[in-house]
Amino acid sequence: MIIQNGYIEAKIKSAGDIDPVTGYPVKSYDESYASAIPCQYIANQYNQLGRSRGGSFTIAQYQILIEQQREPFTAEQIRLTDMSGEIIGDFSVIAVEPIEAVCELKITV
Repeated sequence: MIIQNGYIEAKIKSAGDIDPVTGYPVKSYDESYASAIPCQYIANQYNQLGRSRGGSFTIAQYQILIEQQREPFTAEQIRLTDMSGEIIGDFSVIAVEPIEAVCELKITV
């Protein structure tokens, strides 16, 4: 059982099309996400001190716990939101590790 403090939504990939003139693939710009899954997240690393070319950026890494799903969790990108629905960020999945003792998945983003 997790102590929920947010939601994750897996990004659904949609295939692009083929340009009839050139024959090259055209990138898909449609973003869609699967239904929200309750989760517990904690920041492993959160730092707002990054600077590049006069601008600033945030370095963040999170560990996310979710209940095991019926299907294997194969998402490559997720959107993390808090309980109020505010988007924390869109992240690439680094690792998915099952925790057998408690029937949960630990996702590192």
